[in-house]
Amino acid sequence: MNELRQRLAALLERLAPRERLLLGGAAVATAAIVLWLAASALADRREALAGQIAGARRDLVAMAAVRDALLQLRAEHDAVERRLATLGDDFSLFAHVQGLTRETLSRERVASMNPSSRALPDGMEEESVEMRLSGVSLRELVAFLYAVEKGEAPLLVSRLRMKKRFDEPHAFDVTLVVARLRRT
Repeated sequence: MNELRQRLAALLERLAPRERLLLGGAAVATAAIVLWLAASALADRREALAGQIAGARRDLVAMAAVRDALLQLRAEHDAVERRLATLGDDFSLFAHVQGLTRETLSRERVASMNPSSRALPDGMEEESVEMRLSGVSLRELVAFLYAVEKGEAPLLVSRLRMKKRFDEPHAFDVTLVVARLRRT
């Protein structure tokens, strides 16, 4: 290292003052360019990291929202499981729906009631009753739907089709499916 320094000093002594000045200016300009390039690269890296941090924060907010939704769904699932457990094995969907129709609709409005069931994944079974109603007023239909959805049994209306009667403008022919899930 010392030898290299001595050679460099000897080389500089042989140069004229003007050449030394030009060589010094070139060294300063080269050092300035190298520093500018390094600072520019660091600034670009800083911007890239700031963008990654902002993206990670957005992802974190989205993941928190998904976590909250998952916790809400788990709570709802647990509530439905508890309601299903309270019904017991002797609960008959067909008899229950028949009782609701007697409470909210007149007997002549019910054209047909057809029970069915199908197996679902995870050891569940969907039990359903397809109903055809004739000449039902909107008030009667809403009362029946309210009784189905808000009753003690966790039931849902999985399909509903309404058709206005041409001879009675305030009456409808309705086809609906009332269903419930149960463990098999």
